[in-house]
Amino acid sequence: MFILYTNYFLHGLGLLILTQNMFAFSKSWNIPLSTVSYTISAVGIGRISAYYILGSFSDRIGRKPVLYAGMLSYLLFFIMTPFIKDFHLAYLLIILAGVANSALDASTYPIFLEIDKKSTAPSILIKAVMSMGEFVLPISVVYVEKLQLWFGINFMIAAAILFINFILLLPIEFSDQSFSSKENFHLKLNQMSNRQFFLLCSLALYGYSSMAIMIHFTQWVSIFAGKELDMTKVSSHLLLSLYSLGSIVGVIAIFTVVKNALIKNTHLIVLLSFFACFSLILIAFNSSDILVHLSAFVFGFTAAGGVMQVALNLLVSLFPGMKGRATAIFFTLGSLATFSVPLVTGILSRISIVLTMRSIVVTALLNLIISIFISFAAYTKKENSLKLETKYVEN
Repeated sequence: MFILYTNYFLHGLGLLILTQNMFAFSKSWNIPLSTVSYTISAVGIGRISAYYILGSFSDRIGRKPVLYAGMLSYLLFFIMTPFIKDFHLAYLLIILAGVANSALDASTYPIFLEIDKKSTAPSILIKAVMSMGEFVLPISVVYVEKLQLWFGINFMIAAAILFINFILLLPIEFSDQSFSSKENFHLKLNQMSNRQFFLLCSLALYGYSSMAIMIHFTQWVSIFAGKELDMTKVSSHLLLSLYSLGSIVGVIAIFTVVKNALIKNTHLIVLLSFFACFSLILIAFNSSDILVHLSAFVFGFTAAGGVMQVALNLLVSLFPGMKGRATAIFFTLGSLATFSVPLVTGILSRISIVLTMRSIVVTALLNLIISIFISFAAYTKKENSLKLETKYVEN
């Protein structure tokens, strides 16, 4: 499914293309950097408002219409955003990008889970492709700035690739296997044990916290490195490329671990969350360029290497007949992070860039605590097994 993976390469670009061009947008919209951060938070509004609705549509009317809605929304976003001079209009377009994000997730994750029911590999590999986009974009931004080219070039390239993808997808049909009008979501919730419900809540919260630390990091690390650590533009943007490279390597490692069942998935989530937190502490409280760059790679490996997809697949295993809505629940909480983190960090940036960056450690500690809750809730005994680990591997 090359076309679906290409969509997520562009989605990886879309996640960073706003934050990596904050200075350009500040000049174009004639607003301070903190207001640009507030404007970027509109992605979260689009995601929050659309995820569950589109997840339900994906289960009921099919994956392809929702997928097309997402691609069309992204196409409009990429084409129009660089030309907008009024940040109020830009705010609406960024909301549309959030809707596009929701549509892709609500359709593509279920498609991959239905193509290969015996493996979760395709959905984990989505993260690798996104990371490739996140790796390429900072390098491209530096190249565009160095040649003093128009910052909108990256938007136009993404739009062109997406349009070609749109055409190539036309003849392809998907076998939708998850129509769930016969299965009542609320009834399924009522049938859960207390421990399963606690696991559901913990996984949903992990959807927020794991997304929050990635959004926080990608939005502010380059600015923090440039202003507070006196790094050059190349070095500060390199941090995000190393983060993305770590993510790609992390996907390969996590894929291998999960495929061969080398460690329980819940234990894997705790382990990765711990090292993600540790690497952020080193970045936020250390001034060594080498150690900061190394820590950026480690953070990408542990926080963006597919751990969210591992948690998502664990959540989907609780609702096998409602993959679209289960995906929507998880990413709706992630959408809250997309909305709230830029708002909070925008306020903090008025006080200090250092405070803005160091506040990420608090979120990372909460993320670690939630991962421990997940491990506790999924803990199984022979006489009272939730069978979640086996279910994850089989589905």
